[in-house]
Amino acid sequence: MAVDELERLSDGVPVPDGWSYLWEIGKGEMFDQVPGEYGITMCCHALEDVGILQKDVDCALTPSTRLKWKWKIDALPSPVAEDTIFTHDYLSIALEFENGRDLSYYWSSELPVETSYHCPLPNWTHRETHLVVRSGLENLGEWFSEDRNVYDDYLKAIGEPPSRIVRVWFISVSIFQRKEGQCEYADIVIENADQEMVVLGG
Repeated sequence: MAVDELERLSDGVPVPDGWSYLWEIGKGEMFDQVPGEYGITMCCHALEDVGILQKDVDCALTPSTRLKWKWKIDALPSPVAEDTIFTHDYLSIALEFENGRDLSYYWSSELPVETSYHCPLPNWTHRETHLVVRSGLENLGEWFSEDRNVYDDYLKAIGEPPSRIVRVWFISVSIFQRKEGQCEYADIVIENADQEMVVLGG
């Protein structure tokens, strides 16, 4: 049994270079960084698990700050609205700020675009806010480009913005309804009037 377990661990998906899993959630194996249609792509395969992959950044948050990325959602882990404890399965890209809060951009099965709400999980309610940027099942499997004004989004969804962005997150949750989710991210850039930071690309 010990030999089998060592072999399983050695064959696991390695942590993508430059990224780390949130320690309090633990090391998952749902994210993999590979060459793709748009250069380096972060792939996610969610099935009955949870993981948060993080990368440290240091970027001022100003009224001109934008988050840009491409993504393709092949399968959503929830067939219904994700804003309850029992249906809170989702895939997202998020920004963490110097005040410890994060803003999580995601594709919802049912909630209208621009819907925002605090995380329904008690331990995360005062830490995480979700913002729907796409909705529905019709366009799954297609690549889309997103461009969000982070300052405006934070102001509308949470309140007075802090001064800096400190991390980028990928979040994968599929433990509540135990369904499968699958997606890819590419060309992730944070930019403002005097700085452009490539988070994923090339």
